[in-house]
Amino acid sequence: MTRRLLSMAGIVIAGTVLLTGCGAFGVGSSSPAIDPAVGPDTGWEMPQEGGAESDGADASGGEPEAAADEDRAVIVSGSVSMRAGDPLQVADAVTDAAEARGGTIDRRAEGASTDFEPAWATLTVRVPAAEVDGLLDALRGLAEVTTLDLGEEVVTNQVRDLQVRVDASRASVERLTELLATAADTETLLAVEAQLTQRTSELEGLLAEQRSLEELVAMSTIEVQIRSTGVEGPTGTPSFWDGLVAGWLGFLAWGATFLFGLGQAMPALVILALIGLVVWLLVRRALRRMPPKTAAAEGTTVVNPVTQTTE
Repeated sequence: MTRRLLSMAGIVIAGTVLLTGCGAFGVGSSSPAIDPAVGPDTGWEMPQEGGAESDGADASGGEPEAAADEDRAVIVSGSVSMRAGDPLQVADAVTDAAEARGGTIDRRAEGASTDFEPAWATLTVRVPAAEVDGLLDALRGLAEVTTLDLGEEVVTNQVRDLQVRVDASRASVERLTELLATAADTETLLAVEAQLTQRTSELEGLLAEQRSLEELVAMSTIEVQIRSTGVEGPTGTPSFWDGLVAGWLGFLAWGATFLFGLGQAMPALVILALIGLVVWLLVRRALRRMPPKTAAAEGTTVVNPVTQTTE
């Protein structure tokens, strides 16, 4: 009886221990099931924050793009053709409009009206790039604009590359200048001086190229051509009278050219005539002084002396 009670007590105790262990195992196995639920939530929050930061970086990245647009270097150039009743007066107005906007006239050519060609004017205008639109509006108000050709050339990469080369060349010149001050012997001094002279010349060339490019970017070039509103030359089908007039004018032009050439040749012709006259007189005088030739009389027989002596 006692052994049976002890066995039952052992079984109860063992069962209790087993139940306790299973409960502990169940709790431990349940916690990982909860942690992954929390873990993904926490893990996904970080990428969302990172995405927000990247979105913020993209949003703020608009500023570098705007800065890049501001640093964009463009050369603006083109041509404008105009028609006006008085091209010379309009050319003066174009000059005033360009100078009022801080521009200059690099070249101006003009011609007055003639019998064969109406008046005309051609100007090379340089204005700041920001004033190009204003100048075009002013030109449209001065006369009729027949053609407009305006183009842009982006030189941003050239400007940046040139700036990098200038900085590198300037740094090289500075280093060589420092080496020149610390040269120990004459050979080193001469070598450093030669390199310094070469690098200085390269730097000056790069700076001149940079100034030229900056000037082209800052000042736009526009060719302005102004022609008269009058029609050049005859219109329609040429008539007989047009041909007659053209022929008469051509004859007069030919006659004028012939007379002009004859006038130019007249002094030489007179001198050549005098020389020829003198030569002719001398030849004639020489011919007169020569004795006349004796001709044999007709019917006379010439006797051979040798034959007569032999006989």
